[in-house]
Amino acid sequence: MQNRYVFILIATLLLVDAVAINSAVFFLQLFSLATQNDFGFYIDTMLLVNCSWLLAALINKLYNHDNVQTFKLVSRKTIRTFAAQATILITLSLLFSNFSIYNTDLYTILALELMVLLLARLTMYFSETYFNFDSYKKKIAILGKNDISLKLEEYFLKNKLSYEFSGLFQDLEAARTDGTETIADLKKTIKFAIENELDEVYTTLFPEQNKGVSELLALAEQNCVRVKFVTTFIDYQNQEENLSSVYKLANYYNGIPILVARKEPLTFVWNRIIKRAFDIVFSLCVIVFLLSWLFPIIMILIKLESKGPTIFSQLRSGRDNKSFLCFKFRSMRVNADSNNVQATKGDARITKIGAFMRKTSIDEFPQFFNVLIGNMSIVGPRPHMLKHTEEYRQIINQYMVRHYLKPGITGWAQVNGHRGETKEHQQMLDRVEHDVWYMENWSFAKDIEIIYKTVANVAKGEENAY
Repeated sequence: MQNRYVFILIATLLLVDAVAINSAVFFLQLFSLATQNDFGFYIDTMLLVNCSWLLAALINKLYNHDNVQTFKLVSRKTIRTFAAQATILITLSLLFSNFSIYNTDLYTILALELMVLLLARLTMYFSETYFNFDSYKKKIAILGKNDISLKLEEYFLKNKLSYEFSGLFQDLEAARTDGTETIADLKKTIKFAIENELDEVYTTLFPEQNKGVSELLALAEQNCVRVKFVTTFIDYQNQEENLSSVYKLANYYNGIPILVARKEPLTFVWNRIIKRAFDIVFSLCVIVFLLSWLFPIIMILIKLESKGPTIFSQLRSGRDNKSFLCFKFRSMRVNADSNNVQATKGDARITKIGAFMRKTSIDEFPQFFNVLIGNMSIVGPRPHMLKHTEEYRQIINQYMVRHYLKPGITGWAQVNGHRGETKEHQQMLDRVEHDVWYMENWSFAKDIEIIYKTVANVAKGEENAY
C-alpha cells in the first residue's frame, strides 16, 4: 500500500519537472534563439529533451517511492538525473553531425531547465518546512523486538513521509515462554494504540499461537485499529498454504511479508484514486444538473409546511470513527430528539413533504456535497448517529470494521433490503455483515452495480423507506 501523500508528491514532482523541462524549450522557441525557428524544430527538440529526461530519471530512480522521502534525497537524485540528461544530450550532439539541437541552443535549454528545477525544489523545501503534512501519515507501532521487527522498524523510519513510528513494544521472543505475559503485552500495546489514536499495530504473534489474541484483535477492531501480522519470508514460503487459508498477503515491507486478516482492496492507492475520481465527477454532475434547480423547489416546499432550516445537519460517524457533519433536506419538524431517536414508520415528526422525500430518497441529495468535500463516498456503509455508533459497537463485534471505509449515500446493505429502522439486533448484524463484505470485496464494477440497483429500488418504491 502506498501512502496518499507520497503518491501525490510523486505525481506533483512529475508534473513540475515536465513543466520545467518543457518551459525551457518553449522560452527558447519564444525568444527566437534557435537558428531553425520552425514548428518541426520545436517538436523534435521537445521530444529529445523529454525522452532524455525520462531515461535519466529511470536510471536514477528519481520518482521511486523510497527516493522521495526526504528533500535531501530528492535533491541528490534530481542533480544526478540532470547530469545524466545533460550527458546524454551533449554526447548525441557530438556523435551526430545532423543532431537537431545546435550546441548554443542545447546549453541554453539546459541552463533554463536547471534554473526552473532549482526553483521548483526550493518551493518543495519551503512547503515541507512550513506546512504540516502529518495528517497524511499512518501512526503505527510494532509489538515484538526481534530481527523481523527491527528490520520493519528500519523500513518505517526510512519512510517518514508515510509513517509516524511510535516505537517497539516488549521483547516478544522472551515473552513467548509465558502465554499470559505475552497477552498482557499485546493488550498493553492495543491500549496504547487506542489512547494515542494509532492506525496500525504490527505483531509477530498470530492468533493460532494463543487463543487470547483473537479477543484482543476484536478489541482493536472495535476501536478502528488495524492489526497486521509479520513473519519471515522463509516462514511464509514454508507455511504459505496454511497461512493463505486464513490471512491475505497485503504487501512486502523491506522484504518482510505483511499479512492481514481482512482483504481491503481500497488500501491500494490506485483503487482509492478510481473511487475518489468517480465520486467527484458523479457528485458534481448531480449538484450542477439536478440540485441546481431542485434545491430552490425543495426549499420552498419545506418552508411552506414547517418552520426551520432547509438543510438538516447532524454529526455522524465517518471513516476511522471520525465524526463529520452529514447534510440532509429537513424532513421532520424541528424537535429535540433528532440527534437521539431514529425515525420510525408513521413517525409524527415527519412532515408531508418530508415523507415524500424520504420515500424517494430525495432527502439524501445534499449528501452529494459531503461526497464532494470528501467525508463521504457515493457508495459505502451508511453513516449512523454518534449515539447509535456507541450503542452498537458494544454489542456487535464487527460493527466498527465498517468504519474503515468512508460512509456512503447508498451501500451494499441498502440494495439488499437492509435500510430504514432497525428494530432487532439481527437486523443490524445483517447490515454490518453486508457492509464488511463490501469492504473486503470492493470493485469499481460493484459500485456501479450498487448505484444501478439503488436507482431501480427508488423507482419501484421501497417498503422500508420512511
